[in-house]
Amino acid sequence: MSVRHAACEPCRRAKLACGHERPTCARCCSRGQIDLCVYRARPFRRRSPSDRMREQSSGARSSIRVNALTTPPLDNSPIAEVIGTSSSRLRRYPNPGYLGDVSHATIFNQVSSRAPSGVVAAQHDESVQQPIPNPPPDTFIDQATFDRANHALSLLDQLQVSGLASLIRFWLKKGVNLALAEPFVETCAEAAVNWRELSTPIGAKVHDASIGIVQRARVLLENTHRPLMVHRHSTAAEYLSQMSGKNLRWESLGIFLAAASRAALDTSSFAPLYNSDEARRGLIKALTYIGDCCLETCLALDCLNDLQLVLQYENLIVHSQVDGDQSYHSWRRMGDVASSLFALGYHEKIDQDSSDIPLFVAELRRSCFARIYAADKSLAIFLGRPPRIMKEFCYFQLPTKFTSLWEDSGGVGKTSTSPLSSPMITGRDADESHNDQVLNYTSDTFCSALFAVIKEEILQLFRKRHVFSETGIINELRLKIDQQWQDLPPHYRLTTSLKDCPLGPFARDFLAGARLEYLHTHFLLGFLSQRKVAEPDEALLRTASEMLSIVVETIILRDRMANSGTCLIWKVAQYGLPAAGIISLALLNSTAPDSRQFSRSKMIQALSVLVAEITIGSWIQPGEPNFALFSQATRTIQSLLDSLTALKVPSEASDSQQLLGTDGTDNWDPYINSQSWELEMDFWASLAEHPTLVN
Repeated sequence: MSVRHAACEPCRRAKLACGHERPTCARCCSRGQIDLCVYRARPFRRRSPSDRMREQSSGARSSIRVNALTTPPLDNSPIAEVIGTSSSRLRRYPNPGYLGDVSHATIFNQVSSRAPSGVVAAQHDESVQQPIPNPPPDTFIDQATFDRANHALSLLDQLQVSGLASLIRFWLKKGVNLALAEPFVETCAEAAVNWRELSTPIGAKVHDASIGIVQRARVLLENTHRPLMVHRHSTAAEYLSQMSGKNLRWESLGIFLAAASRAALDTSSFAPLYNSDEARRGLIKALTYIGDCCLETCLALDCLNDLQLVLQYENLIVHSQVDGDQSYHSWRRMGDVASSLFALGYHEKIDQDSSDIPLFVAELRRSCFARIYAADKSLAIFLGRPPRIMKEFCYFQLPTKFTSLWEDSGGVGKTSTSPLSSPMITGRDADESHNDQVLNYTSDTFCSALFAVIKEEILQLFRKRHVFSETGIINELRLKIDQQWQDLPPHYRLTTSLKDCPLGPFARDFLAGARLEYLHTHFLLGFLSQRKVAEPDEALLRTASEMLSIVVETIILRDRMANSGTCLIWKVAQYGLPAAGIISLALLNSTAPDSRQFSRSKMIQALSVLVAEITIGSWIQPGEPNFALFSQATRTIQSLLDSLTALKVPSEASDSQQLLGTDGTDNWDPYINSQSWELEMDFWASLAEHPTLVN
């Protein structure tokens, strides 16, 4: 006898076939009705008149709640007391987001599907003492959330929002953007300029004095609580309209503030807003604080969605540049982003065909996974801590389309012909799928995630003892790194110096970043295989020398570079400092080979430029978060350089003659055949003829 299953409330009322999945059926998931998908406790029992009376009374209470959100409560009213009491807040659970194969929901779904019909009916009648009430149209918002929202809007009201939008537009003209929130920045900036008009309650006048911050905050809270609706035929314009206009959300303001913070970080002077470093830092601090309030308001509403995940990632990047990469604030936010990624289920396979979502949303979610996965590995390596996202618990996937899907209002743009669904791709497939692609943030996401996979394998080897004896595994990983590099499209690979690169600022920075990712992976593997770290071998020293050379060249050419995914400070911290440390060890212990490939003068020159640029403060100033890390490394390198270049005076005359030579040095004079005004022209040529310098 087949078991009869009850449909959820949305499917039953719409008279649609329900999949009966618990806690949320597939149809409600695809239609964005996760919060409304509930099952009645006694679905096959007729409702009595008393049940109808209870439903009517609950409906009346729901209308009171809606009015409480659209009407400003009095200070001592009963409604204000209810809103301020967190214990009275109705929860939408059980519906905690993604639930995997080993969750309690999957186990009990198996029990329900295999149990006889009588047992299922008994479960409904006996296990549930009181029926779970249907979720109200709007949730209760506790007073803390209201206070935070009001505080954020009051601070935003004090800023020159139009000036911040101008700063963002000036920043975007440089060819840079937010790496993950790129499709939303312009829309959010335009909406933020008119946030007062857009957040005015319906039926009220825009300039009405009685319409204050509290009412506008309440409208934004209602919009943010509303889920983002998408289906297979949704367009990009329809998706963006749900976060702008009268649908302005807290996520929109948060992305706007994150973009303004990043623009201020990259723009040293912008007359409408600031003219000094002190004023710029004060503005960045204020923007970061208000952005945190926006994000915390979204989290308090407990309505996780794609836009909020994007905001969490961009907020993490802002804090890494404002507080520093070693700050606990950045580390904690990395954990929050990983938690939201898992809660949304984006670590599982994202397939637009089965989940009934448009292609541009699927690509956004794949980019979220790849970028967060790569950021987790980078921060774990930089801090020497365990990563939070492990590939063995994820369905590894990368974005497959490298041109924008958001430019066309129909949601369909120019795309590549061959999707790349595997983390390791062949060279011919890569050429076919990338030949017609420009270099953009999706390309950076793709490259960084590919090398992050290998970095995770190297991190796992770090946990083993005497790992240098695992020569087979190390050689296999080394071949995999080289193969991965060769499989990248030719225009992804840096083949010349940055100075000779004919591309634009963004592409030049991208090529440098991709090469540094490749070298850094080799560097980690070489560092892992060293028996004595104080005595690096030739392979590790060769990798470190090239890494440091690229980083130094990036510092020198920083005015001709644009942020393609990682800023200059991160490149120096993640790649430059470790490379400088290995080179310093080699020079200190005299283990650098005497060959053209390992020129001591070139290594000393790179270290000297790095020290000089940091000491002068041309690109990082005292007081900035990462300056303490750089200054400590600078002092150590400076001490090494002083010891290497110190003049050693011979103790005996014979030693002096042996050092300088007795045949030609006695008669050598740098001023011979030169006039005083010819010093600049001939002095260095004459100096080059010193006997000790002639080969």
